[in-house]
Amino acid sequence: MSKSSWQRPSIIVSVLVVLALIGGVLFYTLRTTTSAPTAPQVVHAVAGDASAIVHWSIPQSNGGAKIDGYTATSQPGSKSCTTTATSCTVKGLKNGTSYTFSVVAKNSAGSSPASVPSNAVTPEAALLSCWSLDTSPVVALAPAVRAVVTQYYVEKHLEPVTFYKNQQWVLDVSQQLKGVHYCKNPDGSKSGYVGSVPANASAVVMVEASHKPYPVVGSPTHFVTVAKLASGWKVVAEGTGP
Repeated sequence: MSKSSWQRPSIIVSVLVVLALIGGVLFYTLRTTTSAPTAPQVVHAVAGDASAIVHWSIPQSNGGAKIDGYTATSQPGSKSCTTTATSCTVKGLKNGTSYTFSVVAKNSAGSSPASVPSNAVTPEAALLSCWSLDTSPVVALAPAVRAVVTQYYVEKHLEPVTFYKNQQWVLDVSQQLKGVHYCKNPDGSKSGYVGSVPANASAVVMVEASHKPYPVVGSPTHFVTVAKLASGWKVVAEGTGP
């Protein structure tokens, strides 16, 4: 056997050792250079009904590893949603309360710092389309409603009072929000269209009443909003309407 032939196994082993060392160094280098991502950017929130949709942009750096997910959290309340996308819906919020949202990204190395808070939004109950004469239910004028509206103008010395077709438009009391009836305009904006309505009203109607003109205001005709309370019907707004 020649000298060169018995040295070959030793050379192969040496090569394998070197390759293993190189692989270990590379693995260690890769492992030690992976870090948590930076914070998500440009966080924006859109209010919903007891909820908010939160949008954001990806972090400037993923830390050298794939981002596994994001968590958006409300302030106050710490309500959250988790996703692998760049938006999610935070539910369980309180209507009428102002919220901002921060987002955290996570990869195999850990979690990012929280993002800069979003714009402030206030969730609100879903609104129906604004009332109109054409779409609101119409019923015969109730004697109790006639009496309370007549007395309302008698006390203002604006009698006699007549009512348009002796009818009343029935409004949806479930649209009430914060003591005011609100509705959604065709352009998406919000209107308070029947004036202030007590939160404990069990029914709300609107009538069109004609009477002696006001000393200053020229029009002798007004839409009048009447709410049914525990004590009976009460005029709660005047000069309202579609």
